[in-house]
Amino acid sequence: MNLDLTETQSLLRDTVRSYLEGELPYDRIRELEREGGYDQGLWKATAQQGWLGLPFSEERGGAGGSLVDLGLLVEEFARRAAIVPILEVAAIGRILDQRGEGCDELIAGILTGDALPVPALWEGAACDGELTVRAEQGTLTGAKAFVDYGQVATHHVAAARDGLYLVDTRTQGSECTPLRSIGRTPLCHVRYEGAPARRVAGPGAMAETIRLGRSLAAVQIVGAMQQALDMTVAYVKIREQFGVPIGSFQAVRHHAANMAIRIESSRLLAYEALDAIDRGAASDAQVAHAKASASRAAPEVTMLAHQLHGGNGIIEENDLYFYTLRAKEHSLAWGSFDECMAVVADQVHVDSDWF
Repeated sequence: MNLDLTETQSLLRDTVRSYLEGELPYDRIRELEREGGYDQGLWKATAQQGWLGLPFSEERGGAGGSLVDLGLLVEEFARRAAIVPILEVAAIGRILDQRGEGCDELIAGILTGDALPVPALWEGAACDGELTVRAEQGTLTGAKAFVDYGQVATHHVAAARDGLYLVDTRTQGSECTPLRSIGRTPLCHVRYEGAPARRVAGPGAMAETIRLGRSLAAVQIVGAMQQALDMTVAYVKIREQFGVPIGSFQAVRHHAANMAIRIESSRLLAYEALDAIDRGAASDAQVAHAKASASRAAPEVTMLAHQLHGGNGIIEENDLYFYTLRAKEHSLAWGSFDECMAVVADQVHVDSDWF
């Protein structure tokens, strides 16, 4: 994979970054954390900018972008710690665009920012548990755990044994119980009691959703780590000790270099996974390896950032905490390090053509 961005991709990245820095102050993010909601204004603006159309085909009214393009968008939102379901809606929207049945109206709603569907996949603490939600006569019965943005979503795309089912959360039959998240973003446990639902994709769609979600979650971690590094480098350039900036000390430089190495290696694996998914060449092991790398790097990089900030790094008045908490949350979402490495281990015996 050629990691050099095209001119269009560079323009997309720079435009999104500039917009978020200008329109999303950190005080607004703190307010949303206290409220437990998501940034509805930013979500509508994202739709108006046309960014929500990136993962959708031109036939659906989208931009027909690649998954690498989508990854750049997700990374920039992570770099600003934005509380919007960009990963969740983009991942499930992409699957419905390619494999969905009768989803034209829903996708049109996503493009305008009026529909907010999120995946509801897991049923327990582990990501590989058996599916017990029952689909009977156009209804769903059962429970889903750890549904990101589930309580603010207009729809859930819930996994059952025979495929993915679309549930309109504005109708009776689904009850969301908000949970406290380490990243302070909306999260809930949802119970379906005969909730009206219709199947929108077959059994293989869940595995594809997991592959795409894991790859994008790795990108989110990369975005959070990169912002933590950028803030740290800026700080050590101005923080003085013994009359000189601490960034001039070799030990500090070594820490910063180690942070940069972990970030770049995780970025390479994450974007390679997205590119492989786009080409239909990705394996579960490749995607899990990318997510595991980012999940392992997240606490190492962010803790070094706090260490280099010293006492200034342990107060929430310092914006660094956004990225520590978000990176930790993303490292657990869509499969923790241990869960992803278990997927890799299952494929160790498979012969690989290294040439």
